[in-house]
Amino acid sequence: MKKIKYLLLFGSVMLAIASCHKLDLPPKGILDDAALLGSEDGVKTYLADAYMHLPIEDFSYYVDQGFKYGNNDWDASKSWLMGIDGEAVGWEGGVNGGGFGYWPYDKIREINNMLEKFPAYKSNFTEDVYNSLLGEAHFLRAFYYFGLVKRYGGVPIIDTVLSPTADSASLAVSRATESDCYKFIQSDLQFAMDNMAATSELGRANKFAAAALMSRAMLYAATIAKYGSYTTSSPDPAAKAGYVGIPASEAQDFFTAAYNAADFFDTQNSPYELVGENAADKEQNYVDLFLNDKSAENILIRQYVAGNNLFYHSYDGSVSPAGDFSNWPGSEAYPSLESVELFQKLPIENADGTPRRYDDKNQLFQQGLEPRLLATVYFSGMTLRGKTFDVKRGFYRTYNGTMADAQDGVGTAPINSPSNRTIATARYQTDPALNGGAVAGLHGMWGGIENNTVTGFFIRKYVNYNMTQAQAAGNSSYQSWIVFRYAEILLNKAEAAYELGKKQEAYDLIARIRNRAGATVWTPKAAPASVYVINGQTVDENLQFIRDERGRELMFENQRWWDLRRWRVADKVLNQTRLHGLMPYYVLNEKKYIFIREYNTDGKTYTFNVRDYYEPIPGGEINKDPNLIQNPIY
Repeated sequence: MKKIKYLLLFGSVMLAIASCHKLDLPPKGILDDAALLGSEDGVKTYLADAYMHLPIEDFSYYVDQGFKYGNNDWDASKSWLMGIDGEAVGWEGGVNGGGFGYWPYDKIREINNMLEKFPAYKSNFTEDVYNSLLGEAHFLRAFYYFGLVKRYGGVPIIDTVLSPTADSASLAVSRATESDCYKFIQSDLQFAMDNMAATSELGRANKFAAAALMSRAMLYAATIAKYGSYTTSSPDPAAKAGYVGIPASEAQDFFTAAYNAADFFDTQNSPYELVGENAADKEQNYVDLFLNDKSAENILIRQYVAGNNLFYHSYDGSVSPAGDFSNWPGSEAYPSLESVELFQKLPIENADGTPRRYDDKNQLFQQGLEPRLLATVYFSGMTLRGKTFDVKRGFYRTYNGTMADAQDGVGTAPINSPSNRTIATARYQTDPALNGGAVAGLHGMWGGIENNTVTGFFIRKYVNYNMTQAQAAGNSSYQSWIVFRYAEILLNKAEAAYELGKKQEAYDLIARIRNRAGATVWTPKAAPASVYVINGQTVDENLQFIRDERGRELMFENQRWWDLRRWRVADKVLNQTRLHGLMPYYVLNEKKYIFIREYNTDGKTYTFNVRDYYEPIPGGEINKDPNLIQNPIY
């Protein structure tokens, strides 16, 4: 991406030069096709804008506002994807189904223009360079279409440059079926895989990035075909036309395409690998994985550049509490207990159901938890930038009961009566029962949301621990976003393999992921029970474990939301869901700490309506193109 930004600068300089030679380059201030498409640097300059606006849900992505290019606000965490899929508790507590109107046909038009005119300059290039640049354009177009299709289902396929002066009838392009859109993406990516170079500059795609997108996109298509409910016999006009829904008969072909794309990495001797499979320190290896631009696991990254006033983000200021860990208003997204427990059950409860006692509340994270979990989530007692996370909810005078007696922390539970439990309502609140000691920890929990964990945890993945507290401010973070990494390829392959009946291969791939993570060995069930039956298709315990491994490995990488949608389980997982936190309490008469599973203190209920599997086609586009049929239930 840094290279791309230099190319954008290069383009600006060329524009300036052009304006200085009024008699040489008509029309004034505009580069002609020969300047842009006649050289390798020119083509890269041309494609830089397409890279810049790729639909990548990164640090700068807003659920309700969309993609922020080059001017992120500090409070992005208020509407991150992780805040609506249950991975974290943040500002957002669900979705409203409205989307934000993503419709990037101006960018698709730029790519189509290049694809149409570039062949005229073929003689200026070696065959390898020409083919690779052509493949790169196909990859970028596929990326844009995937960003559209995973939101809306079928959209108009426009692969030529439409003239704005053409008659209105020819400009009113109808939607293609969802299936045909995925096949169009497949065709573009296959061209890219066949023609692009095997290596590329940092921030630019190569044939393995195309294969990575192919494996991801085809997995989307396959699961929608298998688990989706819309068919052409549905009464809704969009479903009847195939704009939403893919025939179930096509599921196997799409799963095969996903599997083959992942297998491409092996058959074509890719340079990518699962970094740190034999690392002595699994936790630190996983922490550093997300801070190393040049990791052998990174297939494609989006770069941010220190010292550049456009390409920055606010991740460190947005997930770390101010005062001790950051220099900005502070953290606003916190891992849910459901996310933490996706890794393993925490040692907080005895066999008889009573809370386990600890001498110190910070001992919990020292109980042999999975290294990958510790690298993903900050627990109370862990350190960052020379300071220690301090989390406590309050104290019980006595706790003679089971975990269940707390009833998820509700105030009406007898054991939670004010005469027995005191919970903090302010940061520095003290209590005579504690001899004037603090009721809550410095970093929660006492109410509110900013700077005060509402779940008992903070996010660690992607946090740049090398920054000082003063540096961790708004608009001051520059770590890259990893668009594709090799671990996802293995997960894509495992899921596709299982769906294709290659179960042992799927188990071996999951074992490899878990070994790198330092996780315990997983033994598949010989007779797995059903977890879900969706559209007549059974998801058994082994497939669910494979899916959950994606949740663990890819947590806070903005993939969970799309996975829940394509699996068609979002309306079940997020059905009137209240997420939990884990609350440390001091038990006064025992001088011990316990951890109580409670509803998070933010109090939001997460919802997902069936209609939200597809976003509505933007109303403005329907007004311009009467042939666009709206999605169901909108």
